[in-house]
Amino acid sequence: MPVTKRIGALVPATNPVVEPDFYRVLPPEITVHFERMFNGDWGNQPKSTKNTGHQIDISSEEAATVDTALFGFDADKMNEDVSRGARSLSNIKPDILVYACTSGTYHKGYIQFDQEMSEEMQTASGVESITAVGACIEAFKFIGSKRLSIAGPYRHFHLRERLKPLLEEAGFNVVSADGEPWMQDSMNPLEIEEETVQTIIDFVPTVVKDEADTIFLPGTAWRGLDAVEPLEQKLGKTVISVNQATIWLALRRIGWTEPIQGFGSLLRKLA
Repeated sequence: MPVTKRIGALVPATNPVVEPDFYRVLPPEITVHFERMFNGDWGNQPKSTKNTGHQIDISSEEAATVDTALFGFDADKMNEDVSRGARSLSNIKPDILVYACTSGTYHKGYIQFDQEMSEEMQTASGVESITAVGACIEAFKFIGSKRLSIAGPYRHFHLRERLKPLLEEAGFNVVSADGEPWMQDSMNPLEIEEETVQTIIDFVPTVVKDEADTIFLPGTAWRGLDAVEPLEQKLGKTVISVNQATIWLALRRIGWTEPIQGFGSLLRKLA
């Protein structure tokens, strides 16, 4: 079957979850192509020449109040790599580019920065570009969300002092924002993907508020996509995971309208 459309995606160097999520959901007529962005001093990534807030020996209490200490994740370093990554991906002539990271554009706490990153990608590549955060906002608007409960793999500080204000700026009432308990002391970005789907399914109902009409699962390295369907059935509410929403918007932007089953109500509403 001939390829009809191509999606290009930028992912953090430490994220092993985005690719398989896209591969499992996308129809065979659409291919996805990835470029990794350096995001810290982990593993074989280039070492920073100056202290940018990435400190392995920082205390968990201090890390919970520092924007650049997202599990040792240097968002500024990653965003410096965005233009290069977008130019690289443009070589395969994608129909759309995706910034597949949540914290990389919400960590400033306001929408303008998220929009600036999509504009930077588009300027560098000449290709229409979207962000994961922007995709979630579009998904919330599409389904008519008013009141959000956020449950994610981040510190309470980042969810409540950065992501919550951004979503409220977008017009939503965030009634709660809670990070998974054992992630509050994590210093390693790779630990996000180590949480099982069942852990997510067990955790989310403990923090969701009754008044919320939509549950939001941020974190592109979190295995939230597979938790969406069982959580919707269990809680009777719409559940949006960031990878689900990003795939949904990318498909809509390139003209795909066939419903996709098994990954929540959002992907069944592509038409």
